[in-house]
Amino acid sequence: MNQDATIPAPVEPEAASLDVVKFEPSVLLAKLKAKADTEVMPEALPDHLPISAIATETALFQPRGLVENHVHDLTRVAKSGRPFDPLVVIQIGGNAYLVDGHHRREAYLNAKVTQPIPVTYFVGSVEEAVLEAGRANSKAKQPMTNGERQDFAWRLVRLGGYARKQVADAAGVSLRQVATMRDVLKQLGEDAFEHESWWQARSAASGRESPSFDSDEEREEWLEARASDLARRMRKEFTGKLIANPELAARALNIYFGRKLPELLYELRQYVSEEDAQEQGEVNDDF
Repeated sequence: MNQDATIPAPVEPEAASLDVVKFEPSVLLAKLKAKADTEVMPEALPDHLPISAIATETALFQPRGLVENHVHDLTRVAKSGRPFDPLVVIQIGGNAYLVDGHHRREAYLNAKVTQPIPVTYFVGSVEEAVLEAGRANSKAKQPMTNGERQDFAWRLVRLGGYARKQVADAAGVSLRQVATMRDVLKQLGEDAFEHESWWQARSAASGRESPSFDSDEEREEWLEARASDLARRMRKEFTGKLIANPELAARALNIYFGRKLPELLYELRQYVSEEDAQEQGEVNDDF
């Protein structure tokens, strides 16, 4: 059996969050901890499992939504028969729960793979597996955006029981950011559990749509988080249609922005290098 190294248990957790039953990750965490305490694990754990035998609790172990373009690319690989790296699961009682590999699992399903798929087992507590899910996604080939990292950190802060450094390391955010999230949690009270994204929570705490900022760095973090949220919604709505057809995307943006289009063009210039712009110009000159 292929196993990961045991991760040290949380030490001296700081400032646990409010115990709010309606917060789904808290409910799931309590359920799985009780299951781990009461159910006996199988003596032998296979290194291949049917997809149907791998349970998913996305509200707890999936730090971000699925990136449809990435799923599409992986599905093509799965259909070709090429193997993926093993999915990381944690065995809790008689069930295996997916910790890392949600995009690969979705690709297996889309490709209608029926044979058992390779897995490796995370060794540690349920709480540690939640942290591992964040660390794994921060290092993935399609790493979490800044906004996704902040949203995951906000989820951990609301779960409570984790030290600030554990949250910062798992989500890839600063200790100062975690401290700010803890302050917002205290300020919002139970209302904090109504805000899934960090920018929404911070906006609610500040009492306005665009919160005030203590520094340019905080403003950049907020803008990146807001932009990531909008990008997720666009991916869900359009999948890869706009990416595959830039001309169509340009026409749609022209209609949407109208007289504001020059301002958009000005802002977009900072994201395109001179080399890429020159190369695109040369390609267009060929036709």
